[in-house]
Amino acid sequence: MAFQFARKEGFPTQYAPNHTPVGVDILDAGLIAASVILGISFFISLPTNRKDQNLSLFTRVSLSLLIGTLLLINNYGQEWEVAHIVSKTPYRAGTVDEINASISIKIGLRSVNVTLRAQPDPKSSLKYEIINYNERFEWTWDQGNFGFGPHAGRLQQEFRAAQYRGLPLPILWIIDYFVIDGEGQRYGRFYRTAGWYTHIIMWAAFACWLLTNLLFRSVIHYGAYILGLCGALQLFANLIYLVVRNPFPLVIPFEDQTLETKFGFNFWCTFVFGIICISLSAVMIFMDFKYDQELYKFFGINPLNSYDELVYLTKEERQQLRPKNPPTRDNDIPLVDLEAFDKDEDDEDVDYVPVYLKRRTVVKAPKISRTNKPSLHLKASSGSQGSSRHQGPLPPPI
Repeated sequence: MAFQFARKEGFPTQYAPNHTPVGVDILDAGLIAASVILGISFFISLPTNRKDQNLSLFTRVSLSLLIGTLLLINNYGQEWEVAHIVSKTPYRAGTVDEINASISIKIGLRSVNVTLRAQPDPKSSLKYEIINYNERFEWTWDQGNFGFGPHAGRLQQEFRAAQYRGLPLPILWIIDYFVIDGEGQRYGRFYRTAGWYTHIIMWAAFACWLLTNLLFRSVIHYGAYILGLCGALQLFANLIYLVVRNPFPLVIPFEDQTLETKFGFNFWCTFVFGIICISLSAVMIFMDFKYDQELYKFFGINPLNSYDELVYLTKEERQQLRPKNPPTRDNDIPLVDLEAFDKDEDDEDVDYVPVYLKRRTVVKAPKISRTNKPSLHLKASSGSQGSSRHQGPLPPPI
């Protein structure tokens, strides 16, 4: 009975389509919303009684989410190149009406977006026309055959569909520069090729970012190396886009002004965060050499995770390596004795003492003298990780 109220036709009410322009990039909005949800999920479980731990965790999570989100946004973003003018231009084919329009173009790695806005003259025949267009034309990823047939590229097919729909002339005029592929005018081909290689490098940078987050939970200086690689890949993506995109600048003339593109937000954001990632990597590598305890405390990692080499030394060798003065931060040798953890090893009958060596620490032995008994002057030096050599009898099997 309620369904029949105010219905005389006998069928459901049908409304005419209401075409509205796109105001927000749905993909960018979804990526931002996903990162905000992840951030809120981390921050809800953040508060503890230790303020220092809260601050370090908040800094790490916020910065990591920011880098990862911007990697995806810059990869799918539509502002690698932008341009905007206000000019008088014809409106549609077959009419004599002209409009004073605001024309914008945004070029991404996968598509080109054209925006057309204008307020018609109340005295013209367009006084009831709503001029607010936002059209996207994609070229992912095949160039296709020449022409506009079923085997042509995606950009060419969308351009022909826009002609059938009767889109305004300024939009078709701009896209025509990307569709033409010959006679020295190959803007669409060059932008498609640049977007193809750049988006691959951006995905590689995103994979490095994921690996960095995993390594920061185990060995920090390895994670710092991968973070630096992530920043280097972002800078390399900028270089590839700059070199491959087009040998000639894109210039589209209109009646009053000329549409000339310039680098947009996504290009400069990739460049800036590439430098930031490399700078953070350099800082963490330096701190791992000089202030490793503070670095591991900031990341909340057990410092023993960076000890991975086991060397057997005799008690005489260990006595020579032991500093005469009480150990301090300046003269402490990066060795961890297992005797501090297992009292059973401290026995007079044990000839060899197992010692943990920190990464990048090498135990060097002098050359063997064939006439005299080899000396046992061992030295622990900080350098690249390598295999340890021990002169004298081999250690007992484990």
